[in-house]
Amino acid sequence: MFATERVRLRPPTPDDALNLFRLHSDPELHLITDDEPFLPHHVGQVRARLEKRAGEQPDARSSVSLLAETVADGTFLGAGTLWGINVFNGLAHLGITLLPEARGQGHGTDVIRLLCRYGFRNRNLRRLEIETLAGNTAMRRTAERCGFVHEGTLRERGYDGDGFADMALYGLLRRDWTRSASSVSP
Repeated sequence: MFATERVRLRPPTPDDALNLFRLHSDPELHLITDDEPFLPHHVGQVRARLEKRAGEQPDARSSVSLLAETVADGTFLGAGTLWGINVFNGLAHLGITLLPEARGQGHGTDVIRLLCRYGFRNRNLRRLEIETLAGNTAMRRTAERCGFVHEGTLRERGYDGDGFADMALYGLLRRDWTRSASSVSP
């Protein structure tokens, strides 16, 4: 488990199905956090997927999804993911999704910092990337607060529900993270 003073990340269990259903059943949120079409599902499907994953042995290229919750009382906040893991090149992408009531309180910053710690220290990656819609100012600020550098804008890269929007690409190298590592408890 990884934690700051306020937020911890942990692997999901089948008992987390209802919270994950709440998080991923909003079609508008899906448009800005996922690059696949929204497909309605029910909580039973989420639980079945979690039960299946619980029995599988992940490999080094498997995406890692961790639940974010408060340290104080275990309140569910959302999820963080390390995806697109490229072992050969030592890189991966980060993504976060927070419940509406968890946004704007600094939890996203804690989640990104914890994912960086996991990616750099525990997966021995050398580069992490964040791609976000150029208009997602909250995520862009969070990336920069965590030391990510804006490396470019990909024109009309992601569908946002109204058309194709620009995507901002952020990168963080291990050597830069090491110099500015945040206060994340082991």
